[in-house]
Amino acid sequence: MSTTKENTSAIGSPQETTAAKLRDRGPVIVVLLVWFAMLSAALVLVAIYGSNVPSWDDWDMVPAVTGHQPVTFQWLWSQHNEHRVPVPRLAYLALMHLIALDFRVGMYFNVLATAALALAMVLTIRRVRGHSSYFDSFVPVVLLNWSQGPSFLWCWQVQFYASMLLAGVVLILVVRTRPRPKLSLGMTIGICLCLLPLCGANGVGLVPALALWLGYTAFLYWSTGTFAGRRDAVILGLFAGTAILLVSFYFIGYHRVPYHPSTHNPLVMLKTATQFLTMGFGPGVVGLSFIQRSPMRFWSIICAAVTGLFLLTSWMLLTIWRKQPDERPRAAGLLLFLVAMASLAVGLSMGRDGFEIRYVTLSVPALCAVYFVWSLYGAPRLQNAIRAILLATALIVLVPNTLWGLRYARDLRTHLAAFEADMAAGLSPYQLIHRHADYLHPHHLVILDYLPMLREGQVGTFRQLRDDPVFQEISLPLAPVELHAMEWDNGVARATAANAWLTFELPEDVQTSAIRLRYTYSNHKGTEPYLAIYWKSSDQPDFSEGSYSKYSPTGDRANWKAGTWTRLGDEFSTVYVAVSHPVKSVRLRLRFETGTMKIHELTLLALVEGAAQ
Repeated sequence: MSTTKENTSAIGSPQETTAAKLRDRGPVIVVLLVWFAMLSAALVLVAIYGSNVPSWDDWDMVPAVTGHQPVTFQWLWSQHNEHRVPVPRLAYLALMHLIALDFRVGMYFNVLATAALALAMVLTIRRVRGHSSYFDSFVPVVLLNWSQGPSFLWCWQVQFYASMLLAGVVLILVVRTRPRPKLSLGMTIGICLCLLPLCGANGVGLVPALALWLGYTAFLYWSTGTFAGRRDAVILGLFAGTAILLVSFYFIGYHRVPYHPSTHNPLVMLKTATQFLTMGFGPGVVGLSFIQRSPMRFWSIICAAVTGLFLLTSWMLLTIWRKQPDERPRAAGLLLFLVAMASLAVGLSMGRDGFEIRYVTLSVPALCAVYFVWSLYGAPRLQNAIRAILLATALIVLVPNTLWGLRYARDLRTHLAAFEADMAAGLSPYQLIHRHADYLHPHHLVILDYLPMLREGQVGTFRQLRDDPVFQEISLPLAPVELHAMEWDNGVARATAANAWLTFELPEDVQTSAIRLRYTYSNHKGTEPYLAIYWKSSDQPDFSEGSYSKYSPTGDRANWKAGTWTRLGDEFSTVYVAVSHPVKSVRLRLRFETGTMKIHELTLLALVEGAAQ
């Protein structure tokens, strides 16, 4: 194995230096033009298809960004699903308050931060190798293509980009490590490692392997036997230890998200992990369909090839570490970076879909690391072959990735633009929620409670939001007409098996704007319920999935019981469903486990006759 040395172009005759600069000019210009083109395309994507409308997890930030919810350490450290995200939350708030109260600000941040990382990587590899290469175009192509559209166009994805950027900075600094990292570089890596656990589970998964490398470099410093070396070793060791402690603190008081899929089957985990690593190339590499989100027939061969490349790269790094002592710190760092990415893939494989399109953002640093390795090490012909394969693959899938991202962007923009148009046209909140909740948030109560905050904050079209009309509240008699795997006793329902349900009924149909349920719930696990609400009119033969909504614990952990931040003081839980439909019967279903639910109120909200909608 040969090693590419640090830049030595300044050593030699003036003629040699001039000739080297001339040879380098073409690749530099091409790579920078590719970077600029990819950045411009990503910015155009956000400019055309970005919407100043919160989507899904964005809604949990609305009380804080509008100034209604105080920013406390307790909230910053609290879980959001399985994540503790104080750093992304602070970054989100800073962007909103320092630039503009506009959800597109985070989208532009996602693009610009990724572009800055891509440029830093390109410049780093040129510096350590001593010259540029046309193959370096791989980095901006793989980082900035439109397969990142689902993340570029979502402000909340500041969370994913925070950990991606920190991982990318660590990778760059590891590449610059030869023979040992300077103390300043080591401390910067240590700071990144301490920030990663504060970016969510996607950061936690990276820390152990990277902290091990920082500990290894501390050992190398200690081995020098000098006072300065041992001082530096202690400093780096403290950073590594602090990062591990933060990972430990992450799990103190941690609550697993109920009802999320989970597996410990090794074969399933291996398959999902390889899918995740392959998705760094984008959905086009496995022919992922937009509607069914299913891959092409031979996707497993592609995943096996990508996994084989990772294994080959790891084997080469082990060989470099064994045979080239001067390269050991850098080779170990690159190897443990790949181990860190594999650790993230394994952690994700326990309960997530490996072909989830948003995970392109988390997976792509692994491919960048592979490119770095083959730019630094290996026989020249093999170096060029691997780098050519990486670039060719990124270019081949660029078209399907672009089309995939464009289709996603158009679909998202079409629905959110329709929401804004309906709001500007004067539709009431219950109507907006009924029509557009699929692209806003699965829990209607979150949208209902936080819409007025956006109006008070003068956020875009939300300043035109009108109030709901006056509703007549019609209580359903709390005497179930049907029971399945459920016992009923004076307002208390006890599910004796999974998928238990009970049905309530009115004497006649009521044109209903919304359904409101207030209840308290308990089970042996101490979790909140997975609760489904169905409704139907008298002319419908049975309940259907078309007239259905559900509540399950998601988003900010503190709000799982109450439903939203504004209701934290309530003694009961509330579920609200906008229906805009005639209703005679309502069915409540506890889907997955036994539990006890006391129903305090089951109410239909109907328009007062003659009142404006």
